Amino acid sequence: MPLTRFRTPAPAAPDHAARQRLFDVYGGVLTDHQREACRLHLDEDWSITELAEHLSCTRSGAHDLVRRALAQLENLEVRLGLAAELDRRDRVEAGLREQVHALGGRGA
Repeated sequence: MPLTRFRTPAPAAPDHAARQRLFDVYGGVLTDHQREACRLHLDEDWSITELAEHLSCTRSGAHDLVRRALAQLENLEVRLGLAAELDRRDRVEAGLREQVHALGGRGA
């Protein structure tokens, strides 16, 4: 009977909004080059081809640059959890605003 390898499934890729949040929270730790590539890719919605042309590199080089930067941001989130904490606080604030509104108060 052949041995089969069991692999742990890769974590699901975060959606665009989650990546944007990670970039907002941890973007300062990236190199200037990584930060600019991520900013253009996430904020300005530039394609990898457009990034490659702008950065004067190959498409695979631009893709690797963004991929490594996003992986670094995701790793920081796993270790520190700051973006998750901000999301939790946003939910608490939204809940409080709803309660104030339900009580007839003048919420923001």
